[in-house]
Amino acid sequence: ACTHWKEALIMKTLLAMPKLRVLRGLQFLQTLRATQDLPVLRKLSSVTAMCFVPGAVSADLTITVDNFDKPEGTVYLSVFNSKESYDSGETDAAILAAQGKLKGATYSLTLHDLQPGNYAVRLFHDENRNGELDSNMLGIPKEGYGFSNNAGRMGPPSFEDAAVSVTDNTTASISLR
Repeated sequence: ACTHWKEALIMKTLLAMPKLRVLRGLQFLQTLRATQDLPVLRKLSSVTAMCFVPGAVSADLTITVDNFDKPEGTVYLSVFNSKESYDSGETDAAILAAQGKLKGATYSLTLHDLQPGNYAVRLFHDENRNGELDSNMLGIPKEGYGFSNNAGRMGPPSFEDAAVSVTDNTTASISLR
């Protein structure tokens, strides 16, 4: 979820952008292209910049999501490349955070030119567009959510359970709960 006001402001600004090119200094690191004109927020930090090495072998990860209760609302998605960043529970620790309006029965996002490795995805469907994963009094989510490998039947999965090995062109299919 987008819990920090700075991140919310950046994501709101990015809503008008169908593609986002990420630059570090003058060096082009990666282009993230989203299907359905979904905005993408790419964070560069000491934790994440090491994922993208120009000239290195690269791979694509396509994330597809289905089983939406309603074909409307906003999808919030975070991608992590390490156990430490995943376990932090913070969107800021993700190598990528994206949000986009749901425009049908499925959601798809392709990340291009990733360095081969293990990546874990977690997401939720914000049906009422309040920017939060709503839950009941017991803390059980009332809106759809999911993890890569459809992991986490009884609570959030570990990074190891949710990690997808990305080696070439890989697809991670997620069915919301």
